[in-house]
Amino acid sequence: MRISNKVIDRVYCNSTVRASDYRMAENHSHNYFEIYYVSKGNARSFVDDRLFDLHAGDFMIIPPNLVHYNRYITQTTRVNIYFRDKDVRRETNYAFKELKDHYLETAAMYHTPSSHRDHMDSVIEMMLHEDKVSDNNTEVMLQLLLQEFFILATRYCITNTGYSNDIAQEGDVTIQEAAHFISAHYNLPITLDLLAARSGLSPAYFSKRFRLVTGMGMKEYLTYARLKHAEAELVSTSHSIKEIAVNTGFSDSNYFKDVFKKQYGLSPRSYRNSRRTDLVENRSDVIKKIPNDF
Repeated sequence: MRISNKVIDRVYCNSTVRASDYRMAENHSHNYFEIYYVSKGNARSFVDDRLFDLHAGDFMIIPPNLVHYNRYITQTTRVNIYFRDKDVRRETNYAFKELKDHYLETAAMYHTPSSHRDHMDSVIEMMLHEDKVSDNNTEVMLQLLLQEFFILATRYCITNTGYSNDIAQEGDVTIQEAAHFISAHYNLPITLDLLAARSGLSPAYFSKRFRLVTGMGMKEYLTYARLKHAEAELVSTSHSIKEIAVNTGFSDSNYFKDVFKKQYGLSPRSYRNSRRTDLVENRSDVIKKIPNDF
């Protein structure tokens, strides 16, 4: 799994055409939000532990640090919009509470009805143009356009499960179910043989199929799932590092510390301290912003 430690300083937007035979070298994650919008064609994405089929007008909002991997069923034009939490929330803490709760807490897919697609596409085109301008006004302009994108989304777009008959027919749903099993039982001693048997496949074929669908090996995905839960436990509890390692399926706390630092860029202890500092600062900022008549 490729982990991007890049820090973005504003909203970024780009568009790329991918052929149906294009293959990502591996899946990846990053510490900022991503909107993945399909303007033409058909794509299939694996995000965290779910598969999504996207067609023209569909988009996903991927929260930070969730692993994702894309394949292209046909030649596809896709748009990526990258943004930080504060690019949406700094100006919209109260006006768009529903937006924040509904769109930005978990990976989900949304569909833009054809009757409103031109409007949505025009906002995206303005974002692409503004990204190329890149002057002193670009940061604010892109924030405003991003807010317009979300306003249109809350008005017109509908939630889409992303599940289709094609996923079932091609057998990818078997791998999705295996990923669900890993996510639910991450703290248990899960093996390749166990998952292959549950799926009714040979270990060799299951391993090959798992990598094709998710962009990573089964053991790598198991480590990712364990680290995701360990990160949540670090922030939300006072458990010791060793306790968290055991609770999330790591038998060796030193190994846990090593893989955690590789994934998140900080030791578990340093990460806990930095997140708690961020939470305190965010609470203080919210208090300052509450209107007198709230």
